[in-house]
Amino acid sequence: MATGGASGGIVGSSSAPGGAAGGGKTGGTAGSSAPGGAAGGGKTGGAAGSSAPGGASGGGKTGGAAGSSAAGGTTEGGGTAGAAGSGAGGSALIGGPGPASQLGFDWGKAVIDTEIAGKTSLGVTYPEGLKLHGIYMAYKRLKDPKYLTFITTSVDSWGATAFVSLDDLMHNAVLADAYELTQKASYKTTADSVRKIYDTFPKTADGAFWHANRTDRAHQLWGDGTFMSLSVLTRYAMVFNDPTVYPIAVTNLTVTATHLKNPATGLFWHAYDESGVATWSKTASKTNEISWGRAMGWYVVACVMTLEMLPANDPGRAQVETILKDLITALAKHQDPATGRWFQVVDMESDTRNWTETSCSMMYSYATWWSYQHGLVDASFADVAKKGLNGVIQKMTKNASNQTTIATIVTGLNASGAVADYFSHPTATNDQHGVGAFIVMWEGMQ
Repeated sequence: MATGGASGGIVGSSSAPGGAAGGGKTGGTAGSSAPGGAAGGGKTGGAAGSSAPGGASGGGKTGGAAGSSAAGGTTEGGGTAGAAGSGAGGSALIGGPGPASQLGFDWGKAVIDTEIAGKTSLGVTYPEGLKLHGIYMAYKRLKDPKYLTFITTSVDSWGATAFVSLDDLMHNAVLADAYELTQKASYKTTADSVRKIYDTFPKTADGAFWHANRTDRAHQLWGDGTFMSLSVLTRYAMVFNDPTVYPIAVTNLTVTATHLKNPATGLFWHAYDESGVATWSKTASKTNEISWGRAMGWYVVACVMTLEMLPANDPGRAQVETILKDLITALAKHQDPATGRWFQVVDMESDTRNWTETSCSMMYSYATWWSYQHGLVDASFADVAKKGLNGVIQKMTKNASNQTTIATIVTGLNASGAVADYFSHPTATNDQHGVGAFIVMWEGMQ
């Protein structure tokens, strides 16, 4: 098996504001200037934005060829609201091709093609939902018809949503993706019914969704759960123009941050129990006081999706930007200088039981790059993101047929009060938690 690093090499960096990594172009020529249209700049958005008030400032970031993200705008796929990379606020992106586009091999396409080979669809688990959302992002860039067919066949195969936890609902984010691309009415009908679930889903006293509506998860907030709920809600709001989602998303992110943030490090602990009765709940914080890598990964991606949704003038936007900036800054301090990756328990780097985990490294690299592009952090963080991307690539291999493997992905785990449980938890190659995270990272760093 050829190692992944050989295909691309280390991406360059640029410290000049707006400069392109590795000396690439700073942005493309502006696209359409028609009202409500998207201006498509370089691969990450380019110089020009939408000419419509509140429109997206560039094509292709995480939403592909962006339409206006003002209410009633259109996307390339014909949706009712733009799935714009830069969000409804219309803030300008720092231009230039992203580091993923400079590696000389399209790892994202290879990972997707490996994943879907011999399959016609994916099911309703949240890792499958994440993979499908990543395939949606890739379709926006590549326009490969088999990706669209795979998305729609998957959605068409789903039955009615059965749910207890937020995890059970996440795949429904793809309903909005599929509707945006096809305008099929049944996707909106189903998405509308899922949206109503969140109106009655149980919450903590300060307004954040419980991780699950069952006895052993009652009153609990997990970093994981912010993504499981907000991925669905933010995509719904963007495609179907539902501003009632805005305060819900902001509340969930801010309340979760209030309870999970470790004041000593700025990192987040994995889980919080409002009732304080969970076996892992520490008396003072009511959390498990363990900073697990992937939980924070889910959280930062939820922040990104929320900021892509929120208008520039939304009263909660500044709060979310500050939370994301502070967490990205804290995470950068714990990046392994040798590999560019992050550890399974992020702030216990020196413990010999610890090891660098690939899926959280994907999510942090993506969210760090996004934060740099949107001006939340300075140019030094572009290098953090690039180093993280390269660290992930070093965990990948491909054979002569471009079938890929991704190593050292931690399998799914529950909150625990014993750090040894996190250190000893098994990893797997091509574990589905990492495959979707990789696709999202790859597309987001184009």
